Amino acid sequence: MRTRPLSGIRVLDLTVIWAGPSAVTMLGDLGAEIVRVESTQHHIVNTRGFLPWPKLEDVPQLGNTAKLYVDMDPGERPWNRFAIFNSLGRNKLSMTVDMTKEDGRAVLHELVRVCDVLIENNRMGMLDSFGLDYETVHGLNPTLVYVTMPLFGLSGPYRDYIGFGTQGEAMAGFYALRGYEGESPMSAGGSNHMDGASGIAAALATLMALYQRDSAGKGQLVEVSQVEHIIGHLGGPLMDALMNGRDQAPIGNRDAVRAPQGIYPCQGEDRWVAVSVGDDAEWAGLCAAIGRPGLAKDPAYRGNAARRARHDEIDAWIAEWTVRQDARRAMDLLQDHGVPAGLVADDADPRDDPQLQARGFFHRMDHPDCGTHSYPGHTFHLSKTPLRFDTPPPTLGQHNDYVYRELLGKEAGEIDRLTDEGHIGDGYADRLR
Repeated sequence: MRTRPLSGIRVLDLTVIWAGPSAVTMLGDLGAEIVRVESTQHHIVNTRGFLPWPKLEDVPQLGNTAKLYVDMDPGERPWNRFAIFNSLGRNKLSMTVDMTKEDGRAVLHELVRVCDVLIENNRMGMLDSFGLDYETVHGLNPTLVYVTMPLFGLSGPYRDYIGFGTQGEAMAGFYALRGYEGESPMSAGGSNHMDGASGIAAALATLMALYQRDSAGKGQLVEVSQVEHIIGHLGGPLMDALMNGRDQAPIGNRDAVRAPQGIYPCQGEDRWVAVSVGDDAEWAGLCAAIGRPGLAKDPAYRGNAARRARHDEIDAWIAEWTVRQDARRAMDLLQDHGVPAGLVADDADPRDDPQLQARGFFHRMDHPDCGTHSYPGHTFHLSKTPLRFDTPPPTLGQHNDYVYRELLGKEAGEIDRLTDEGHIGDGYADRLR
């Protein structure tokens, strides 16, 4: 009997960076066995680190990248200490093989035969060159679900264009809406919104294809165009352009309807609270919270349109109050008065957040190269089938023995040969130093 929704499903993980790995993480949370394919001979930028062998003396030159290593120290095995990989590494098995070699491609073909899903988000055509195109894989295993996450899709004039979340969000129109009036579209920086959103879409699409396979008995090609998916997240501005022919411009922290709305300074360095008022009842609550109850009765500020016309002066009143408040205290007080408000958290705030602590969001896990730390938890919950959080992020090649011996049935002599040829290992090759 299945204890989790995807128990008995095996996923061949050929993903990189964030979008693909986040999709696979959700499948692993649901109980799927994840076989992550890596290599000791080739370093994939940003998956296990921006550099294959960074040293402690390199940290000052790494800038913010240094913060992505435990204690800002790459250590002797930096590929196992990188935050981006470890944040999405739970419940995964790591095996190594050099797919640029014929023997490596043969190993991958063997894995295809024993897996239910293959998922990838590599540069267009890369897997084709290794004999892992859909037609070949389908011939090897007709029941396998093949999930690919191209930036722009498998057809069209942009098919072979390359890029990351930043480029995808720009092409989707997000940067035209971000930032502040009169400033560059890049003034607010990138958010990598597309990566996380694409991961959710790919996981959902995988589940639908597996459901279809249960009835049809055959797998299929699942295509998740990341840009097409993220365009749907534009919502109102997109429909305004399609229906009314208008292009909306950046409005900073304000809103086209709600007023006042903004990010207001609080006590301490770079501490802020977000506030959004959508009706007269919320306006009355805001006025009471900031010690100006009389404004709620003033007809000059009744209705969102009237408040938008006086947004600047209202902002000044709010900021005069928030600057004397602790950000979390300001959030709580405003919420007590029925005002939508939220602390503008920095990267460290979630660690001690009482809501996340109360819900047990973070999980303490032991890692051989990182020590004992808290890891972010699940993105959703099922009341009858608890999600999995069984193992910490794998070290490079940690599960080679299981994959080669148990899944593929390799004899000791064959494993020794593949090790000697650089397929099997637990660290990057010295030539990458």
